[in-house]
Amino acid sequence: MSVNVKRDKNKLLIDGELDRFNLSDDALYEFLAFDDRVEIDLEKVINIDTAGVAYLLKVVDHYQKLHKLVTICGGSEQLIALANISNVLELLPLHRN
Repeated sequence: MSVNVKRDKNKLLIDGELDRFNLSDDALYEFLAFDDRVEIDLEKVINIDTAGVAYLLKVVDHYQKLHKLVTICGGSEQLIALANISNVLELLPLHRN
């Protein structure tokens, strides 16, 4: 499986596997333009590893440097566990229900 990133209004939709095998495509680092806020939707991410966490940190950092309000929804327990172990959980703007 691969990873796909697309824009739908103010959402950055990511689906597939956010892992070291699928994050080597340079196109994934050409971030899409957004107005004032970005919601990173991870509902359809089926697997994530530490490379995926690093990718999300890079995405969040990119948009925050552009003064966008960034939130992440659909973060799995796997993401939260990896971010916690890596001591970067507080850097991810997770929206929790």
